[in-house]
Amino acid sequence: MCLLAPVVLSWPYGEVMVRGVNLGGWLVLEKWMTPAVFEGLPDWVNDEYQFTEYLGYQEAENRLRAHWDSWVTEQDIINLKNAGLNHIRIPIGYWALDIKSDEPWVWGSWQYAIKACEWARTHGLQVMIDLHGAPGSQNGNDHSGQSGEIRWFYSDENIARTVSVLGQIARFANAPEWREVISIIQLINEPVLWDDYDYRLQRLKDFTRQAYDEIRKYNDIAVIAVHDAFISLDNWYYLRDDEHYYWVMLDTHIYQVFTPEWQDLPCEDHYYLPCRAVSPLAEANAKLWTVVGEWSLATPHICPNQPFFAQQQLGVYEVGSGWFFWSFKQAQSPNWDEWDFTASVRNNWIKLDGSNNHVC
Repeated sequence: MCLLAPVVLSWPYGEVMVRGVNLGGWLVLEKWMTPAVFEGLPDWVNDEYQFTEYLGYQEAENRLRAHWDSWVTEQDIINLKNAGLNHIRIPIGYWALDIKSDEPWVWGSWQYAIKACEWARTHGLQVMIDLHGAPGSQNGNDHSGQSGEIRWFYSDENIARTVSVLGQIARFANAPEWREVISIIQLINEPVLWDDYDYRLQRLKDFTRQAYDEIRKYNDIAVIAVHDAFISLDNWYYLRDDEHYYWVMLDTHIYQVFTPEWQDLPCEDHYYLPCRAVSPLAEANAKLWTVVGEWSLATPHICPNQPFFAQQQLGVYEVGSGWFFWSFKQAQSPNWDEWDFTASVRNNWIKLDGSNNHVC
C-alpha cells in the first residue's frame, strides 16, 4: 500500500540547508564529555547504566537532575540560534520513556527533552529527536547507555520496546504545538553490523519497516531519519524506491579520529580527506535527503589549521542536505575544543557566513 505524504513539510528539507548541532552528553551520559558527573566513582563506571546501578536510584537521580538542569540552558539555545544554526539534534535513551522494574535507569530525562523543544520553538529552531540508546545496546558503546555486549539485534522484546518508544515519540510530536517543531525523528543511532553482518542487517531492515509504520500510525508529517549503520549509502536507496515510504532522511556520520589507517596521516592529508565524501553524498542526496548527523574537527593528533579544516567539511557536507556538529559543547578541557561547536565559533574556526566553499 502506498502511504500518501501530506502536502506540506514542516520545514523545507532539500531546499534550505540543515545546519545543526547535537545536544550531546546531556540526556545520555558520555563520561569523556562530562567527567565531573562521574567524579569520585570507580574508573570502571563508564556509562549511564553503570552510573545508575552503582550509585543507586536516589544518588543517581540527584546527580543526574543537577546535570540535566545545568548542561543545556535556554541561553545555550539562543546562542546556537545566533550562531546561525537552524536545527538541534537531541539524543535520548529508550529509558526516557520505558524502564522495566529490573533496570536501574532514572526517570525524568524526557521532561528535559520537552523543555529543549519548548526553547527551540520559542527561538526558531527545528528539532530532531534521536533515539541514541536502545534496549540491549545496538552498538556496545557507552553512548548507547550500556557498553559491552551488543544484544539489541537478538531479542524480539528489545526490538518491540524500541518500536514502542518511537511510537510514543511520534504521538508526542504530532500534537499541534509540536508538529511544526519536531520535524525529524531518528529511528536508532549507529547500529553496528559487523561480526554478524547478514543477520543483523536483515534484522535492522525489518526493524526499520516496523518502526517506520509505527511512527506513521501517529504522525504523518515528521521526516524519519535512518542511520546508515556504517555501510555503503546505496544500501538504503530502497527507502526512496519503495513507494511504501515517504519523507525519509539518510544520516551518515563522518569522523577522522577513529579510523585506524588514518592515525598517522599528516595534517595536510586530513584537511583533504573530506573531499572523498563529495560524490557519495551527492549521489545519496539525489535519492534521499542525506545529512551528516555527526562530525567534528578532531583528528588523531591536533592539526593547527582548524578554520580551513572546518571550511572543507562544511562545504563538502552541504553537497548533501546539511549537517549536525558533535557536539554543542564539552567539559573536558580546551584541548578538546575540536569537539565543541561553541568553542569552535568562539575561536573563529567555524563561520557560518556563506564562506563554506570547499576547495577539493
